[in-house]
Amino acid sequence: MNPVFYWNAILLECSRRDFTRGFNNAQQPGPIRTSRAMAIVHLAIHDAVAFASGNPGAAWLSKKGIAHGVGPAPGGSVTDIIAGAAVVTLKAMYPRYGIYIDDSTGAVNAGRFAYGQQVGQAILDARAADGSNIDIATSQPANPVYGQHRADPFQPGQNRLGPVWGNVTRFTGAANQPLDPFPGSGLADYLANPDYRDDFDEVRDYGAKLRGKRNAEQERIGVYWGYDGAMNLGVPPRLYNQVARRVVEPLALNIPRAAELFAQLNVAMADSGIDAWHWKYFYDLWRPVVGLREEDATRGGDPFWAPLGAPQTNTAGPMTRTPNFPAYPSGHATFGAALFQTLRLALNTAPGPITLKDVLDVETHNSAPIAKESFSFVSDELDGIASDPDGSTRTRVDKAFDNFAEAVWENSVSRIYLGVHWRFDGIPRRDGENIGGVPLGLAIGSEAHDFFNTAPSLGGVVMP
Repeated sequence: MNPVFYWNAILLECSRRDFTRGFNNAQQPGPIRTSRAMAIVHLAIHDAVAFASGNPGAAWLSKKGIAHGVGPAPGGSVTDIIAGAAVVTLKAMYPRYGIYIDDSTGAVNAGRFAYGQQVGQAILDARAADGSNIDIATSQPANPVYGQHRADPFQPGQNRLGPVWGNVTRFTGAANQPLDPFPGSGLADYLANPDYRDDFDEVRDYGAKLRGKRNAEQERIGVYWGYDGAMNLGVPPRLYNQVARRVVEPLALNIPRAAELFAQLNVAMADSGIDAWHWKYFYDLWRPVVGLREEDATRGGDPFWAPLGAPQTNTAGPMTRTPNFPAYPSGHATFGAALFQTLRLALNTAPGPITLKDVLDVETHNSAPIAKESFSFVSDELDGIASDPDGSTRTRVDKAFDNFAEAVWENSVSRIYLGVHWRFDGIPRRDGENIGGVPLGLAIGSEAHDFFNTAPSLGGVVMP
């Protein structure tokens, strides 16, 4: 197996265990810490390949102008160097799984392994003071105003996740990618905005716990993309790495290309977490479970409304849950758009990047199949093993996609059908509007691609 895929699999297993009872959990809680951890591990692998190939200028450390002290690599197998870089960063991110990580290492050349450890430690040192060493959970506001995020009424005492995560140092450019407010600046009377009115009615009718207008396929979409910290599944960055593996493994990429691709997509998702959380707490917008219940009944509000909620997979008991951070923009939409943009640009599957129009065309059935982007994927939410809270086993669904834009759209609107997001959190209703996680993630994916593909890069490297 390509060592990049091998260590990615070890990383995904560490993340799965981190959200599984019976292990020592919560070393990288939530999607934001997980995305940072995954970026660090894959940057270490990427830079190990860059230095080992005699192409140090391609290293992330070099592109960022970070002093590192990494000298020339010893000769021999790059696999041992990659192992050293992966192990030292995995142990730093998931220290309680050290025995599992060591057991995964196998026999290695000590000198080359130590060199890889040096590269990995340089990445850890570069990120040591990035602002992530903070308590990411705080209390909700004591007296929230109209439109402001607050605790899920079904979870009294729910905290706020990541209110200052937007201050963490980004992995590529220094500035957050821009995002327009919705439905305007300040906490206004949202129902005066016709788009908010439409999105308000939509999530009320399609995202309710009782199915309402939501059909079986829409519910499948909602659950399929869940990964809301569920037991045995984890969080969205793990899901999107699984999707990337499904797309990329048949292509038999060489080690440098695989190292660059997985570094690029995980850095894009780490920056997505930073940027999305920056804007989440800048706008601090309430979730549908609050907005619908707080709105006056004469204007469509429902004080008893309950969402279908984030899937409580492999967990017993009736429960409806909404994530513990503000709505706008959607983290799912941002992570997913960044991932698929990265895949398109890195694999050169179409003439240009994914555009917002491409994604909007999916809903109007104007989206043409793209042969190089067709793939199918079985989500851990619907793998024939995962269970609903009532104990029933969910059906296995192998979902086929015609192109990456289709997956971006479905991933974004999935949150409407769970009742945990407004449509505009993910995607606007018209082209040209920089509203929601989809345009934000598309921009971040392009930014990450440009960063890694500025010469020199690993794209054309041939290992000795």
